[in-house]
Amino acid sequence: MRRLPLLAVLLLALGGCASPATPGRLATGTPSSGPTVAASVAAVVKLGDYDSRRDPAVELKAAMSAAKQDHHNVLVDFGADWCPDCRVLARLGADARVAPLLAGYHVVSVDVGRFDRNLGMAAKLSLRLSTSGIPALVVIAPNGRVRVATNDGSFADARTMTAAQFAAFLRKWR
Repeated sequence: MRRLPLLAVLLLALGGCASPATPGRLATGTPSSGPTVAASVAAVVKLGDYDSRRDPAVELKAAMSAAKQDHHNVLVDFGADWCPDCRVLARLGADARVAPLLAGYHVVSVDVGRFDRNLGMAAKLSLRLSTSGIPALVVIAPNGRVRVATNDGSFADARTMTAAQFAAFLRKWR
């Protein structure tokens, strides 16, 4: 069994990935020197793949375009690599009971850094990271309507969540 690094244990003890009392400055992402829109459409973004070099606005646009074609919802996952609950949610997403349900969504993972990146994108999607903590999820219908934003913090304590609970959420909003 792997031991958690000391920092991760401290983060868990201090409340995991709850949002800071005072959110950082708003940011809309940094220009990407990474993949093009075409490459983003072709790439499969895994839940919890928080790569700060990617442009989440470009990926969301590509996901929405694909959603209009196949009528699948878009699942936008806001989180960060340093967040233990975000890593737990990614592991739950790979569970045999959850992965087939995730395949029915276009997943876009958005790196929020230390609550100083892509906060403008969260706000545009009706997500209040100051109350939801991370990970936080937004489900968008193919027509662009936000179906749900987890402003209640229901995923910010993912370490206590089971695969069955995550699967139930995905089933409810597909």
